[in-house]
Amino acid sequence: MADSPVPKPRQRATPTATGIQVGATPAAAPKGAFDQAREQVSGMAEEATTAVRKAANQGKDKAAEALGGLSKLADDAARTIDDRIGGGYGDYARKASTTVQDFASTLQSKDIDDLVADTKAFVRKSPVVAIGAAAAVGFLLTRLFKAGTSDGRA
Repeated sequence: MADSPVPKPRQRATPTATGIQVGATPAAAPKGAFDQAREQVSGMAEEATTAVRKAANQGKDKAAEALGGLSKLADDAARTIDDRIGGGYGDYARKASTTVQDFASTLQSKDIDDLVADTKAFVRKSPVVAIGAAAAVGFLLTRLFKAGTSDGRA
């Protein structure tokens, strides 16, 4: 069998100021197209960052509101404990209420960037506690999710 000749790549004819030039590569995209695309991508990234920050702030506000409600429940429970069992026993619930309310106030007053920085510092300082807390939160969220489903199964 004879080897078939390898076809040459097709050459393109491109117009020039003096005529048509054969074999030239096609004209590159306009120089500003790359810059324009980069600006569009940058703009989309900014929009995404803004949307994430807005969602994070809304989540932070809802969490602080829920913690405030939990604090109120603990405070109400302290009064009930005082009425039924006697003074002093409700102090534990009041301390829990105060701690939760303080945390809610701290959460509400801080910016998302501050919360992220605080979290990073805490994880670096106490990684074992952070892992344990993450596991506990994951367990609680799973239980809440399962309880929220109609038949109790996720």
